[in-house]
Amino acid sequence: KKLINQGMIQGVSEKIYVYGSKEGGQSFTNSVHLFDNSGKVVDIPFNNVRVLMSSDNYKKFIEKGGLYTYNPINIDIIHVKDKGTENSYLDIHSFLNDDKYNEFKNAVFVTNDGGFWFNGKYYNSNGEPIEKSGHSAFITSSEIEKMSKSKYNIVNPDDIIEKYGADTLRIYEMFLGPLEQSKPWDTNGIDGVFKFFRKTWRLFHDYNGKVNISGENPTKDELKTLHKTIKKIKHDIEHFSFNTSISAFMICVNELGNLKCNKKAILEPFTIILSPFAPHIAEELWKTLGNKPSVVNTKFPEFKEEYLAENTFEYPVSFNGKMRFKLELPVDMPKDDIEKAVLAEEKAQKYIAGKQVRKVIVVPKKIINVVV
Repeated sequence: KKLINQGMIQGVSEKIYVYGSKEGGQSFTNSVHLFDNSGKVVDIPFNNVRVLMSSDNYKKFIEKGGLYTYNPINIDIIHVKDKGTENSYLDIHSFLNDDKYNEFKNAVFVTNDGGFWFNGKYYNSNGEPIEKSGHSAFITSSEIEKMSKSKYNIVNPDDIIEKYGADTLRIYEMFLGPLEQSKPWDTNGIDGVFKFFRKTWRLFHDYNGKVNISGENPTKDELKTLHKTIKKIKHDIEHFSFNTSISAFMICVNELGNLKCNKKAILEPFTIILSPFAPHIAEELWKTLGNKPSVVNTKFPEFKEEYLAENTFEYPVSFNGKMRFKLELPVDMPKDDIEKAVLAEEKAQKYIAGKQVRKVIVVPKKIINVVV
């Protein structure tokens, strides 16, 4: 027995720089410093104004060795576009419409394109108002930190469940990384998990949303996909490697989708192994298959090695050391028969024509090289 402590789910914080005290404070200045397009520092006179600066502009000022009175403050991530990336930027209009930032209603926003925003208008480095659409130049600074109300980087699980469902939240949390490690939450990545569930649903339904499940016997490829997934999930559950289980499920669904598999003999055991990870959709799919609830009362499927055994191997065939084509042959075929099959292959004729075959090198289940 062993105690497993789950790692902390961290959040992406976004910061901007404000003139004044470290806490944000009510600090005012009578001038605004910014860089023009040539990199020269420009001084714009103002009367008792608060100043906010984009993160890349602040870095420029630090490099110049001055204006250390700017300090970082955390802002609510709902006002940041492309958050968590190098190009994250503040939506100034959204920011100013948030009542908790009323203190910055009349502030100057120094952007990274040589100008600034003030009272809903954009000004160039000469302090002249000009027409400009958007405000993506106010770059923010992204950091991975503990989720905290004070850092404004909290993600409410109820909001995620309302939009995507509880199973998507469960699966995504497991998919973030190893159980014991701390890992950053990134809402942008949750769409991939949601798409996985849509693909899973389509295995059981046609494009009109009607149940479409076949009672036919599964093919060799379908059984191989299912049983390698059963093997992987069983191993991962016992080792608490839930993140790699999710990857295995995604690969399985993609392969079954490519095979256009809708066989009950495949989908039923798949639903059972999915149920510990996504119990809600699994219960629904279990009933869709014509079974009585509940899927949790069923036995975990047995992995059968025989379905993973390879009967053929795709040999890369080279001529004088240069690979020309691939040829699929039985794994138990004798070397002499492999040589005959290669030399008889139609694709080989153009590389052999008019030449004497001096040697055929066969490395079983690896390569074939014809020396001419």
